[in-house]
Amino acid sequence: MYAFPRLAFSVAAGAVAASAETITLSPLVLDNQEVPEIGFVTSIDNLAINDHGQWIVEVDTDFPDTNTDGALIRTGSPYLREGDALAAPAGTNIDSFDSVTLNNSGQSGWNFFLGNATTGTDSGIFWGDQLVIQEGDLSAAPQFSPGTPYIGFFEVKINNANDMMVLASVDDPVIATTVDRALVHLTLNPDGSLAGEDVLYKEGDVLPGQVEAVADFLTGPHNFAFNDAGQTMFVADLTGDTTHDLAVYIDSTRIAQEGEPSPVTGRNWSSLGTARVGLNRFGQFVHTGTLAGDTATDNVIVSSRGVVKQEGDPIGAFTFTGFGSGPVLISDQGRVLWYGAWNDVSTTNEGLFLDDTLLVHEGVTTVEGVVVQTLRGIQDGYAMSANGRYVIFEATLADGRDGAFQIELSACPGEIAGDSMTDLSDLAALLASFGSCAGQSNFVVAADLDFDGCITLSDLATLLSAFGLPCP
Repeated sequence: MYAFPRLAFSVAAGAVAASAETITLSPLVLDNQEVPEIGFVTSIDNLAINDHGQWIVEVDTDFPDTNTDGALIRTGSPYLREGDALAAPAGTNIDSFDSVTLNNSGQSGWNFFLGNATTGTDSGIFWGDQLVIQEGDLSAAPQFSPGTPYIGFFEVKINNANDMMVLASVDDPVIATTVDRALVHLTLNPDGSLAGEDVLYKEGDVLPGQVEAVADFLTGPHNFAFNDAGQTMFVADLTGDTTHDLAVYIDSTRIAQEGEPSPVTGRNWSSLGTARVGLNRFGQFVHTGTLAGDTATDNVIVSSRGVVKQEGDPIGAFTFTGFGSGPVLISDQGRVLWYGAWNDVSTTNEGLFLDDTLLVHEGVTTVEGVVVQTLRGIQDGYAMSANGRYVIFEATLADGRDGAFQIELSACPGEIAGDSMTDLSDLAALLASFGSCAGQSNFVVAADLDFDGCITLSDLATLLSAFGLPCP
């Protein structure tokens, strides 16, 4: 593979103290950066990052042929390009990419649209660049009727076991409609070949606690999530009354439903039609929704711990007015990444947050002295590693350059109590939460010094190695 060249100009990584951790900002890809033998970057389209800080950025370039001008850059090197030939299906190539994923083994599960393929066979589910299922293939899942073909794919998620969850369209002969939606769990062999298919739910199923059947599922990239435990969080669209027909589930457990009470006292859910969801390996969740009642306070982000942020909540002298259209993500530590906008009339009224920590402040945060002018609070504008240590985001600098940037959160060794010194107070805090994991009542996020979601001997060893030392 080609070596991806370093930037022709430097962008300094800035570190800002944040209690028991530091926040380090660094560039990954910028406009006008050269991709060897393709061209110069003209835009950033999609992002992914894993627990090791490995990343993928999808870019468009100025290559003259628009059929081959897009590419994926993986941790600094060109990885895949539009027009690349595929080993299977024979004779096909990559026409375009769908959503980008990356697990901790460096593997991706995704949907490619295929060139040189006939209509009805021109997309497929891939493990890296290896075909798993092609549009037109018959499903072997026992929940479908015999002879049920796949006729299209929406989103694909991959976990660290290399299993995939696919939001697929099929044509089950027993279901009256010609396009039937389903959530299909794919189990892979170690070499990436398909080992098994199992349908979680499909159109026509009646979910637990419901009397109306599933008519469809929300199909956007952040409308469902899949974790290492094999749990799936999704939004189902039911038949029947439209004031009650959308519901959020984790497997068979209902989390929220239109017309039902929300975690905000006295407020029911009004709409979950644009709900974005997130799920960590411990089963902790986060999602967005719209409340019935006052429209100035009706947008909300909630997690398994309660309300994360509500429209109208204060931020300094201002109040939040919205949360963009980007994802809401929850780390294995239980921390929530979200985008917020507030009613400051200046150009410094949007930011990217981790819980209540403002990671990137539009109009304030700088890169090598250049202000971050515009954040992308949109569908593919930012992503986070599962352990919460790394965040990747899109932004435009004040000098007009678009780019993808990385935030690394680094624990100050052993510092938990927030006094900038590793001492007995930190040891006491760690021991009080020792053995706990995210979601348990005695879990202390700051004591998770290795970002693995649990307080273990690894964290204790880190603390003891820095005992008596100030936070650098």
